[in-house]
Amino acid sequence: MTEVRDSVVHATWASMDADLLRRIRKTSVVMGVVMAVPLAFYIGWMPAAAWIAGGAWSLANLAAIHSIVSRVLTNEKRDKRAIVLAAGIKFPVLYATGFAMLAWLKLPVAWWMAGFGWPFFVAVMKSLGRIYLRLDETH
Repeated sequence: MTEVRDSVVHATWASMDADLLRRIRKTSVVMGVVMAVPLAFYIGWMPAAAWIAGGAWSLANLAAIHSIVSRVLTNEKRDKRAIVLAAGIKFPVLYATGFAMLAWLKLPVAWWMAGFGWPFFVAVMKSLGRIYLRLDETH
């Protein structure tokens, strides 16, 4: 049992290379737009707009978190000014944009949240696919 668990944990961490976020962004954008077309056709343009806005907000949040974490977790000297600037942009700008989308544009919250969760779903599916296909094993 422990052997299987260790291999799953190893495969999961090995799949989180520097290219992971690029692959998540690319798949999330392409498939998110593809899914928005039938959503707009069958349900309406507001849910489709909310889906796209939620996904875009989530990807912007992911990029901001990556920027902050990569600046904090480094072996080199930390640039405190850049960290404060990245956090200063992320929190007020990103959250004000999210508030504007939901409060002023009146986008449907459920569809916005579904779009927000889309990149996370893509990340989980990509990681599970790498584990299932054993792409990170070095036998």
